[in-house]
Amino acid sequence: MRALLAHAPRLYEVAAYLVAARRLGDQAGRAEALFAELVASSAGLCCLQIGARDHKFAPHWTCVDLYDQAAYVDFHYDVQQLQFPDARFDVVVCDAILEHVPAPTTAIRELRRVLKPGGRVWVEVPFNQPYHPSPQDYWRVTPEGLQLWMRDFEPLAAGFAGSAIYNYVFFCGRKPA
Repeated sequence: MRALLAHAPRLYEVAAYLVAARRLGDQAGRAEALFAELVASSAGLCCLQIGARDHKFAPHWTCVDLYDQAAYVDFHYDVQQLQFPDARFDVVVCDAILEHVPAPTTAIRELRRVLKPGGRVWVEVPFNQPYHPSPQDYWRVTPEGLQLWMRDFEPLAAGFAGSAIYNYVFFCGRKPA
């Protein structure tokens, strides 16, 4: 095997991706189900969606995106300086935004600030995805790294989802009372 890898180094990468795919199983399905439950259980709550993602999760969600000019975006705030009062929201989702923020821990402090005690938070960050400067692309983070960033929240679920080649990490948690 070593001789084969010496002559075909890309074979090692292919083998590593296949092993990773086998180990991951259906974590993407688990993440999607957890997220769908979070959104479905938000009826009647005050909810904040950071990142437009081509749609608003539901009409009662407040959608913030600094750059997207879509009609359903309610405010063009920087996630590092949200213009909301403390403890305003029951649920906060930050989806594929932290990789574009120079200081993600500052943004996470803002998520915590605007979230009510006992409120739920969902954060997704790419792990293995192409560089996408819109306008900048600073970070990739492992599941353990995201949990470290989110250490001021009580973890409910966290993991790795997507395929072995194109994937993301997620954290679902609660702000301590």
